[in-house]
Amino acid sequence: MNLRDVPVLVTGGSGFVGGSIAGWLAEQGAKVTAIVRQAGPHRGLEAANVTQVEGEFVDAATAARVCAGQRFVVHAAATVGKDLADALAVNASGTGTLAAAARAAGCRQFIHISTLSVYDFQAEREVFDEEAPLRELGRAYAHSPAASPHYGLAKAEAERALRAEMERGLPATILRLGAVLGVHPTSVWVMKVPVKVRAGQVPLRGDGADLMPMTHVTNVVRATELALGNPVALGRAYNVVDEEVMWRDFVGEMRAWFPDALPAPVIPFEKVTRADRFIAHCPAERIRRELGYAPVRSYAEGMAEARAWWTAQRAG
Repeated sequence: MNLRDVPVLVTGGSGFVGGSIAGWLAEQGAKVTAIVRQAGPHRGLEAANVTQVEGEFVDAATAARVCAGQRFVVHAAATVGKDLADALAVNASGTGTLAAAARAAGCRQFIHISTLSVYDFQAEREVFDEEAPLRELGRAYAHSPAASPHYGLAKAEAERALRAEMERGLPATILRLGAVLGVHPTSVWVMKVPVKVRAGQVPLRGDGADLMPMTHVTNVVRATELALGNPVALGRAYNVVDEEVMWRDFVGEMRAWFPDALPAPVIPFEKVTRADRFIAHCPAERIRRELGYAPVRSYAEGMAEARAWWTAQRAG
């Protein structure tokens, strides 16, 4: 669609995914408002048609102010949080507050950037499509050795808060992302996880055959592009996954980036329960079928890009 002069609010604009989406929107000529905690020279927000607004979207008055006059809202902000309460306050309550403000302002579409971690991977099923059960408060969940124990739960509650506003009339779309590759200072899988892999702090569970559903930030932008203003996408949730890679291969490839990497510790197979393993398949057929999605950048390209960055860092 033609986005020239279209007003779009982006949260999380100073971050990895939000900044990439905001940058793309700016290139399309949209009038982008990026709500940030602190204004500055953030990547993706340099264009003249991007206005940075300092504030917290969890505050109802601020949310109402920034949503006023916006045609679209892309909600990419989230936090791991220091604990579950902190994560819920931002991810769940904050999403509900922003969604309510968007509905009151008459926004035409609210695109919520979510995660595959919302799924209850301990459920007795092998395929987690968009209708699979989500995590619930009050239950304990296993988590990836490189991930937060409460992030997925808080994001599941965020989706429930959004669904409540959708039932009240908010047009919305949910994009559930796999692990996102791409070089950016706040990228978890390219900046933070390799440091832990290098230090031998990321274990293999059993044979390391856990599945990693991968995507690239360029592909996330493409998914957002296809959903934005698309009536087919309204009321729908979509898995955004390009390839599934075994955990041992993912960690092994990262270890090869560092000549001084320590061996990955191994948790004996007999100590690994099904609840500890991630052997589920997260298909992305829906977004391919309904929106015509196809990845722009492959897993191999994303890993090569990351390796080149780390190689340059060592050389410098």
